[in-house]
Amino acid sequence: MTLRDDESRSLLEIERDLTETDPDLVRLFDLRPLTSSSVAALIAGCLAMLASGVVISVAGADVDSPLTAVIGAGIATGFPALAVYHLWWRRR
Repeated sequence: MTLRDDESRSLLEIERDLTETDPDLVRLFDLRPLTSSSVAALIAGCLAMLASGVVISVAGADVDSPLTAVIGAGIATGFPALAVYHLWWRRR
């Protein structure tokens, strides 16, 4: 269903007024679609952090350093979890 010209102008004016008066509301509803390059970068970053976290954990276990192993596990799980949380928060 298409809008008449006056309806389109009215909607644009309302959007402009909301943008000026309440930027938090605009940020809340800002749902630009993800591009394929941003999805690829996110997946690559998650895989890289997962791999580096696993390597750090294994290295910590090899040298009998529980703190290093825990830090590696935190990196391996933390970054992907933060990325998923960010995407969820963005879509909320």
